[in-house]
Amino acid sequence: MDDRVQGIVRRPVADPSVQGDVSFGPFRLYAKQRRLEKDGHPLPLSTRAFDILVALVEQAGTIVSKNDLIARVWPGINVDEGSLRVHVASLRKALGDGEAGARYLTTVSGHGYCFVGDVARHDVARPVPVTEKSDNLPARQIEMVGRDQTVSEISEKLTGSRFVTIVGPGGIGKTTVAISAGRALLDKFAGHVRFIDLDAIRDATLVPGIVASALGLPARSSDPTDSLAAFLRDKQMLLILDCCEHVIDTTAALVERLYREAPQLHVLATSRESLRVEGEHIHRLLPLAYPPEGQPLTAVEALAFPAVKLFVARAIASGGGFELTDASATDVGTICRRLDGIALAIELAAGRIGVYGVTPMIEFLDKQFNMLWEGRRTAVPRHRTLRATIEWSYDLLSQQEREVLCRLSVFFGGFTLEAARAIARTEETDDHAVMAALASLVAKSMLTLDSSKPSARYRLLDVTRAFAQEKLAAGGKAEMMARRHACYFLELLERLGDNPDESLPAVADQFGSVRSALTWCFSERGDRTVGVALAAASIPLFFELSFLAECELWSMRAIEAIGAVSGSERHDLALHAALGSARMLSGQIDEATSTTLWRALALAEKIGDTRRQLRLLDRLHWLQLFTGRIDESLNIARRGETVAGQSDDLAALARMRVSLSISYHFFGDVAASRSHIEAALLHSGLEADVHRSLTFDYPRRAQITLARILWLQGYFDQAMETARAALADVAAVDQPIKLCRALLWAYAVFYWNQELDEFEEHIERLRTETRRYNLGSLQIFGDALKGTALLERGEVDAALALLQGSVEKMHSNRFNGASGFNIPLARALAAANRPNEALQVIERAIDEGESCNFGMEMSDMLRLRGELLTSGDNMDLLQAENTLLQSLELARTQGALGYELRTAVSLARLWRRQDRRKEAHGMLAPILARFSEGFRTRGYRAAADLLAELASQRPGSLAVH
Repeated sequence: MDDRVQGIVRRPVADPSVQGDVSFGPFRLYAKQRRLEKDGHPLPLSTRAFDILVALVEQAGTIVSKNDLIARVWPGINVDEGSLRVHVASLRKALGDGEAGARYLTTVSGHGYCFVGDVARHDVARPVPVTEKSDNLPARQIEMVGRDQTVSEISEKLTGSRFVTIVGPGGIGKTTVAISAGRALLDKFAGHVRFIDLDAIRDATLVPGIVASALGLPARSSDPTDSLAAFLRDKQMLLILDCCEHVIDTTAALVERLYREAPQLHVLATSRESLRVEGEHIHRLLPLAYPPEGQPLTAVEALAFPAVKLFVARAIASGGGFELTDASATDVGTICRRLDGIALAIELAAGRIGVYGVTPMIEFLDKQFNMLWEGRRTAVPRHRTLRATIEWSYDLLSQQEREVLCRLSVFFGGFTLEAARAIARTEETDDHAVMAALASLVAKSMLTLDSSKPSARYRLLDVTRAFAQEKLAAGGKAEMMARRHACYFLELLERLGDNPDESLPAVADQFGSVRSALTWCFSERGDRTVGVALAAASIPLFFELSFLAECELWSMRAIEAIGAVSGSERHDLALHAALGSARMLSGQIDEATSTTLWRALALAEKIGDTRRQLRLLDRLHWLQLFTGRIDESLNIARRGETVAGQSDDLAALARMRVSLSISYHFFGDVAASRSHIEAALLHSGLEADVHRSLTFDYPRRAQITLARILWLQGYFDQAMETARAALADVAAVDQPIKLCRALLWAYAVFYWNQELDEFEEHIERLRTETRRYNLGSLQIFGDALKGTALLERGEVDAALALLQGSVEKMHSNRFNGASGFNIPLARALAAANRPNEALQVIERAIDEGESCNFGMEMSDMLRLRGELLTSGDNMDLLQAENTLLQSLELARTQGALGYELRTAVSLARLWRRQDRRKEAHGMLAPILARFSEGFRTRGYRAAADLLAELASQRPGSLAVH
């Protein structure tokens, strides 16, 4: 089993046995005497059940894997899980687990068992002399999760540098890490480790006295600093000063002096800001790692993240029967992400999971943070609630720092220095004051700063932001700051315009703030005039991030409001174009989508915006292809060619010729399609603005179209090389919508060439991206392609289910241009021994294709019809031959040598079956002779093998060896 799942929390095991005895509920366990008592009376247990109990109690609150238990209880013996389950059941019965509310053992589905009862340890005490050599480290009440490497790094740094301060926001786990580091260094300092908690001190002048008292020095003056320095001068000791931020000046002065005058003294401090004195090395404690957004998780994958491990461990320990399953793993990851990996927040949330449940808790966090969730009764006051943790830090800020923090709470996610200055600046707080406040807030861990990007990003942790928003609202300034925030992002996005190049990705990570600004604009108290303009300005960002649902939502709201706020025609145009495009890509191929796009085109023509006209014609061209209106798609492409020609935009003219090539490709006119694509490729600026988010084009569309044509013309090797190179270029752009469209257009080259591994690789990428970004229409095609791949692998039942469902969805969504997917569906039905249905499907597809002039795959559909007529209840060899001859003639007329070869093989096999080998050889040989490459492809090799077989069986001919 993966080591990540063997235990949610792993204790370092030096001596795994229970020391002394322990009690839980009415039970007392004497491990060494191998005795269990209930209310003072011995309780009989089998040997195996007793060993299981000891193993689980040793790691109470921790999942122990089934494999670990079996190895512990049955060492060196192969035992199945059934035996383990039997003994666990008998143990539960003996303990009365589940009776009268008693709960001691829980099963963690798929992973193991966990002891969840409250355990009190009665360890055998070893007499320790009360001297300066004895440490006073607090007992570890709960196990540390995900910080082993951090403790190791701090211990190493402390050994070499002598003075380390662990800095981080409240609740992140500084104290836990400091105590763990102290324990790790006990041997190094021969027990000379002293822990001093400064939390309760309110008078900073008392700090030296508190430290002196902790070291056992008599209080001979009001300031024992001199005595401390003298006492520590020749001592090798580790001094841990916890929670320094509220007495930081006095503590800093004391530590600096001791560091200078006691050369063997090592100091480990924890604080929400650094002490900023000589010798200090800062270790900024990062949040526990949590799953990234948009990543579906299994339980095993989720447990690889320390934040999830901590959540699960605390949720199990709190009772309520929580189990991490594949179904809940992604939601638990979302909770940990919303809590920013802050240990305290995760513990508090996990402690309430039995009350709220996983999904309701996410909804609750989306609306508000409950600052009053209570933690352990034994926790220090500042850690008993989230509010207490944040308020502790807030109270230590200056008035100006508080004001700046509250203004910054309007941001969601990261924001730039420019944004912070624009929002936080007032008449009373100039740029200099804002910069000073930002620096101080970062230093005090109220604000994080990520300098890893070219433009640094600030960010408030969500718990801090929620607290600051409350303060901002209480001060009556929430609406004013929300308006300023919305206007800032409107101005920023309008500066980029609708020709965003490298600037747009730099804004993409601030989308959370754009979303919150739009939410405010269209709320009851918002400003819809700003909202309409902001929605229009945000359109490039929606497409850059592939957020189609949000694009549709805000475009619709803005269109509804535009009349009431007297919005401009340019806004109207942009919003209709975006709405129609988003609906298309999300699979809403209906009259509303068509009407929206035609409305946008009319506005573009009225305004005289040629560039937008061409973009809209490109989208309408695609819409006609989707719905099977091949003739109309050709008309639109010609219209676009005219508009582009009149505008003297040669790059746009080249792109419209790509559209013309694709229309001719759908017609089945291979020569015309190649002529237009080659004309387009002659223009060096073909992809001048393809990378811009507002174009519906995508990189290398022309090259992918050429690859398809090359295969049809029999250039199998060139087709593969061209398709591979094109997809590599598209993937490098990192725009999911464009990549998915490219994959959908390129897949056929790999499928036709029977390169199944590559075909499946591209399908999985397509399906992953379409689900992640809810690209409805493309998702349907991805499922159909997956079914096709499964059919090639011989998994007929699974293939048939996917293909039937996908083709039905295509019909219901009016994707009439997808007739070609009936080919694998008919093949799957035939493979499932349903020949009548298979023939009906392919004949219906042929009828539909003929009605809309869909000639692209007509030859292949006829070929399959001919093959289906050679077997089963529908066998009609004469009709089969006529259909195959029709397919062969159509492929030849179209100039599709690739299809011609496939049909020729099917016809040759039919004639061989009828003992017409000479005719078969005479028909197949000249077709194969026309190929100049592709000799290693499966299709060509199969045809060549068949030809050799036919040659060997012809009368008077020699066998070919």
